[in-house]
Amino acid sequence: MPVQNRIRKVQKRDRSLVPFDQGRIYSAILRAARSVGGFSLDYLKGVNDALFDAYGTDEEIARFLSDIVVIVLNRDPRHWIANFPPTIEEIQDTVIHVLRSYGFVTVADAYECWRWGKHWVRSGAITMEQFVGNGYPTPFHEEILAWNKAHGCDTVEGLNEVIRSGKAKWLIG
Repeated sequence: MPVQNRIRKVQKRDRSLVPFDQGRIYSAILRAARSVGGFSLDYLKGVNDALFDAYGTDEEIARFLSDIVVIVLNRDPRHWIANFPPTIEEIQDTVIHVLRSYGFVTVADAYECWRWGKHWVRSGAITMEQFVGNGYPTPFHEEILAWNKAHGCDTVEGLNEVIRSGKAKWLIG
C-alpha cells in the first residue's frame, strides 16, 4: 500500500544519522517471521485472518506490516525534522508494537529475542558464537517443525484434530 513517509533520517546507536530505509524494516520483519516458520504460526481467526486473506504470502504480510511501522513512526511530527529523527530503538519498539497489535506474538518474540541478543553481543555479555538469534538454533527448530508437520500437529487446528481423533496418547507417548 502506498505510504507517505516524511522521515528522511534515522539516528544510529553511535548517534550518527543515516538515510531512512523502509526496506530494512521489511527485511527484519520477514527474517523474524521466517526464523519461526512464517507468519502462519500466529494465525488467529477473528484477529488477523483478514490479513492472511488480503496478503497471502509472508513477503506481502511483511510489506504491509513495514508500511504500518512507517505510518506509526510518522505520527510523531518531530521525526519529520532532520534534527529529530527516530532512533534505532524507537523503530525497533514500533516494530514489536505493530507485530503484537496484529496478533503476531511469536514473530514479535523472535524479533525481540534477536534484538536483545544483539544488544548483549554489543555490550560484551555474550560472544557472537553464543548468539543464536531468536533463541532457537535453526537446525533444531527445523527438525522439530518437520516432525510436527509429519505428524499433523504443526498448527493449533492440527493439534486439535489429533486430540479429537484420539491420537494424542500416541503422539505424547
